Amino acid sequence: MKYRRKEIIEALQWNGKNQAELKEFAGQFVMFDYADVDKDGVLDALLKVKDSEKIEHAHAGDYVVRGKKGDFFIMKQAEFEALYEEVK
Repeated sequence: MKYRRKEIIEALQWNGKNQAELKEFAGQFVMFDYADVDKDGVLDALLKVKDSEKIEHAHAGDYVVRGKKGDFFIMKQAEFEALYEEVK
């Protein structure tokens, strides 16, 4: 038999450039540091997500997920896409 997770979650994928969208989604739980200028002359943003215990670094392609208690955490793209499908 096959099963699908019953829960619906909210998540947003970090693409390396969508800082404003992530800030609107996760508010105070996301932070950005800026690294070297990329080939287009734009500062590369480094995403950090804080939870109650630690600060995690995200990579482009990772998902920022809102947990059941309003907390936020990072899931790697492959893990997220193996567990969830988009609700339309």
